[in-house]
Amino acid sequence: MPRGDDKNEPSFEVFSVKEGKEDKSFFNRIGTAFRHKDGEGHTISLNALPVNDKIVLRAPKERLEEMRSTEPRRRRERNDRDR
Repeated sequence: MPRGDDKNEPSFEVFSVKEGKEDKSFFNRIGTAFRHKDGEGHTISLNALPVNDKIVLRAPKERLEEMRSTEPRRRRERNDRDR
């Protein structure tokens, strides 16, 4: 799981997700999540409110690129997606 060890470094980016046509999803970044010092949770800071009932936390892209360069990537099929 991604970790933001530095107080100013977010652990996750927060997105509002809207389902579109043909099984496509549209992600709109609405905030960030910061790990608690004790490691037992996160504080979510929102810049906007979601327009629907689905919020997704994703690792920041910079860290994703680091992880992809060190770990082999597993191809996910459309049926493997979390909903």
